[in-house]
Amino acid sequence: MKNRMLIAILVSFGLLILGFSMLPVGHGATTVSLSSIAHTETTITLSWTESQDRYFVNYTLYMGLNVNGPYNVIASITNKAQTTYAVTSLNYSTNYYFYIVDYDSFGSARSNTLEANTTSPPVLNVNSVTQTTVSLTWTDYNTYSSLVPFVSYTVEMKSLTGGNWSTVSIINSVSSNSFTVTGLSPGSTYYFRIYDTVGTGTNLFNTFSNTVTATTIPLLSVSISSGTTSISTGQNVDIKALANGGYPPYTYTWYVNGNPVNGVTGNVYTFNTTAPGTYNIYVSVRDSSGTTVNSNTITINVTSSSIFSSGAFLWIIILIILIVVVLVILMIFRKGKRRW
Repeated sequence: MKNRMLIAILVSFGLLILGFSMLPVGHGATTVSLSSIAHTETTITLSWTESQDRYFVNYTLYMGLNVNGPYNVIASITNKAQTTYAVTSLNYSTNYYFYIVDYDSFGSARSNTLEANTTSPPVLNVNSVTQTTVSLTWTDYNTYSSLVPFVSYTVEMKSLTGGNWSTVSIINSVSSNSFTVTGLSPGSTYYFRIYDTVGTGTNLFNTFSNTVTATTIPLLSVSISSGTTSISTGQNVDIKALANGGYPPYTYTWYVNGNPVNGVTGNVYTFNTTAPGTYNIYVSVRDSSGTTVNSNTITINVTSSSIFSSGAFLWIIILIILIVVVLVILMIFRKGKRRW
């Protein structure tokens, strides 16, 4: 009987020792370190150190809009080796707060609280304009990761405020931040925007830039005008040229009856002559690109100047009348003096 009791005690003691030996050493959950490695307008990619817990159960990710909460569960990950996660469908230019909890069979450990922000949409600018092209540049504020890789930039255009957008180009290089739209019409207004596309597995996310407006340079043109088309010899008439479009500065060459006028290179030509006749005048304009266009033609009719056809004749008549009046007054004055 005593031997049986001794054996039972020894067996119980052995089982107790065996049970203690099977308990995990350092079974407490591991505190992991949380950080962000990539940011786009609608996603934040999180990364953390791997748990060293032998009895790991899961990582649980929490997110909030305020450092003091409330926080909501956004993911539960049971693969201990997974140490990254892409949070999607976020608002652009917004701060978010995250922490991760390492759960094991015996408890949990919370990481640091991480503040991370989404980026702003791309900013589009017009770099240069010609008669048929518009050069665009943009800034992309995103940083990408293997979980949220860059997919493309898409350039869109329309020619009416309320019109439909059409795709001009799809650019697959993240290092490309400019594009020149060609084949446009001179003197026309266009609207442009781009959007970037990022991917998360089977999902794609598009974010649009601001819209910019550009008007292509009109074709070079010039017209001339004058205050009158009839003068007398010795009189002047100013003929003015109005150039538009093309690429300033402009060079003016004036022509009278097909012959260039020397010494006049501005946009105003003061015409005068001592010879009566008909004079056809136009101007040729050249812009800095070498393009040359001619204006309309103005015909100036020049007649002979005579005393009867000029303003001087009127002054002579007035002077004669004044002299006659003075003589009459003097005669009346003398007659009156004799009577006295």
